Amino acid sequence: MKKIYFFAAFVAILFSGCVSTVKPGEVGLRWHPWTSGLGKEALQPQTYVYAPWNDIYLYRVQWTSFSEQVEILTKDDLKVQVISTVILRPNPEEIYQLQQEIGIDFYSKVVKPLFRTSVRNALSTYSMIDISKETPNISDHIKKVLIEKLAGKHIDINDVIIDDIEYSKPILRAIEGKLEKEQEQQQMVFAIKIAERDAEITVIKAKADAAAVRLRAEGQAQAQAIINKQLTTKYIQLKAVENPNTKMMIFQSGKDGLPVIINTNEK
Repeated sequence: MKKIYFFAAFVAILFSGCVSTVKPGEVGLRWHPWTSGLGKEALQPQTYVYAPWNDIYLYRVQWTSFSEQVEILTKDDLKVQVISTVILRPNPEEIYQLQQEIGIDFYSKVVKPLFRTSVRNALSTYSMIDISKETPNISDHIKKVLIEKLAGKHIDINDVIIDDIEYSKPILRAIEGKLEKEQEQQQMVFAIKIAERDAEITVIKAKADAAAVRLRAEGQAQAQAIINKQLTTKYIQLKAVENPNTKMMIFQSGKDGLPVIINTNEK
């Protein structure tokens, strides 16, 4: 009886690691090293029991993201740390070929080195200040490079994202200094524009004042010319006689060359 219990326990222990469950979003391949080898038929989600000398390889065929931190030397010889993410999956229709050629650790073997190199090469063509502005274009470029390099590797690339750019403290201080200088320049430009506007206003006002003075002078000259035209000797004499304040008028040339005296108080 003890032998039966012992044998049952031995069998239970032996087969305890011989159960695999293929979950939704996964694909499995049977591995029978002593008989049929690697199975070509993809195992659908359910639980499978197999002999201890056999195995099942599980592949997650849902889109999965992998992130890498890469140190970049920019075009202007500055070091920045960039965190990039690639979203990929093994091609569900080519799991057998992927297992045959690369294996379940396809990311670390093939994708990771290509991804890191592509990120480094792409960003090294940009200056530090342009990286953040050109992030969408850089991501698209890296994605195209990966798709090209991984063609025939049974891996699908969905997207590449530049998650974060970490600048060193000296670079951050330089950026802050640059921003401060730009603000100072903007303030100076604004002050210059105000000064130019005030100067224009002063010039316009001076021109207007000069024009007004000129117009007044021209008016006075014209008026004086008119008065001078009308100021005949007889006209002046008449006005002098008509003035009520005038007591006596003496005209130098009267009849026979004698002076004429007029008492204006006498009617």
